[in-house]
Amino acid sequence: MYLPKKWSNISVEQFIEISQIDKDQGANGYNSELISIVTDMTYEEVDELDLDEMVQMVNDMKWSNTQPSKQYKHELLGMKIKPLSKLCLFEYIDLDYYFNDNYHTNIDKICAILYRQTKVNEWGEVVLEPYDYDIHIRAEKFLDLPITDVYGIVSEFLKFRENFLDVYKNLFGEAEEDLTAEDKAAMEPEEIKEVEAEVKNNKWSWERMIYGLTDGDITKTEAVGALPLTYVFNMLGMKKELDI
Repeated sequence: MYLPKKWSNISVEQFIEISQIDKDQGANGYNSELISIVTDMTYEEVDELDLDEMVQMVNDMKWSNTQPSKQYKHELLGMKIKPLSKLCLFEYIDLDYYFNDNYHTNIDKICAILYRQTKVNEWGEVVLEPYDYDIHIRAEKFLDLPITDVYGIVSEFLKFRENFLDVYKNLFGEAEEDLTAEDKAAMEPEEIKEVEAEVKNNKWSWERMIYGLTDGDITKTEAVGALPLTYVFNMLGMKKELDI
């Protein structure tokens, strides 16, 4: 039976499965699932392990309680990673969604967005492929790679997003959360309506922004989504400052 000794022995697919283990089930349940994932043993086979053997395996896998290396490879599978400073609007929106949902369980799709095929154009310049492929199909290409090949892009994007939100903080309102029954009991009806309206606005914030940028013409959505992220937000900043 093979027992991994470090994160570099764990594939992206195994990392996603480990990240999906329910930590609320208790140590025994968690460790059984962990051993099953990293050794490809069935749950039945894990249950048949001697207690001392299982304890020893868990001790040998203490590395799993840490995070993988924050390094990552800029070239993988014949593709190059797209510089975050050159993200288009749609790329950022999709990355933002997958990070907010759970960047550990979505890391394959995050890789699918960021790693791109390249070619040399007629002027001898290296250009990246456009964002018009199925990311779910491409995500499958990353599942067998070591998690240490790609995990560092998580912290890289988190730093980029933090800086981006700080630069354009005047364009992002503070998100309102759904009101609890206790909240509503302490508020006036008009206050409740205002907060609930803001919650709805936040839910559709990206869609509302794109709708505004296209002046309601949804046929222009793809063209707007392909624009550079920083250009879009510079234009939004200008419109807000000039009130136009």
